[in-house]
Amino acid sequence: MAASNKSKVRYGITRIDDDIYNTHAWRVSLRRYGTMHVKNFPDKKCGGKRKALQQAKLHRDELLVKYPAMTRQHFCSIIRSNNKSGISGVYTYSKPYLLRDGTVKESWYWEANWPNKAHQSVSARFSVKQFGEKVAKRMAIQARKQGLDAVSGHFWASDR
Repeated sequence: MAASNKSKVRYGITRIDDDIYNTHAWRVSLRRYGTMHVKNFPDKKCGGKRKALQQAKLHRDELLVKYPAMTRQHFCSIIRSNNKSGISGVYTYSKPYLLRDGTVKESWYWEANWPNKAHQSVSARFSVKQFGEKVAKRMAIQARKQGLDAVSGHFWASDR
């Protein structure tokens, strides 16, 4: 069996062999939407190593149906704890610049960020001076929405 096929068959399943504590089991461990789902399948209680693995796979498959992997769009829409705009991936910032007389001024922008198909970050920024506060913010929100509409697939950590 190829390494990639073996890793897909054992996705979310690890082996525990600890001779000191006489623990021999398969462990199902999946994180979904911030919750960790963990269950052990001991060889002794399941009727052997092979049967324990079969039960672990069945349990893992039930979890995958009940808690599917997070889509990239959903992951990108989660509002982080440091978010101040109320819109995921949209924020305001200032860029300082120096005048000839030595005075420091600031230009304010609304910026939107989203991932592209190559998992790279794409951004668009809109000047508050050029468009005004409300319009620049609205443009950033619209740019992010259009960018996220093109995002597909599952969140990368879910595919490991």
